[in-house]
Amino acid sequence: MNLNEWMEREKLTDEKMAQRIGVTRSAITHYRAGRRMPSPYTMFDIETATKGEVKWEDMRRRWMDVRKNISV
Repeated sequence: MNLNEWMEREKLTDEKMAQRIGVTRSAITHYRAGRRMPSPYTMFDIETATKGEVKWEDMRRRWMDVRKNISV
């Protein structure tokens, strides 16, 4: 499950998720869209906050999909 799906299911705003893991709202927006990968420390916090439902591999897969679509 990717972060965007999880947050929608949990009805969490970017601001609320950012507060839970100690990053900016903007960072969450970028992670959800797949425009940025979280650091290993932040990824640990995301996995903890989502009780393991969002894993590094899910984030990487989303990021790779976005990269494929913008690469020429």
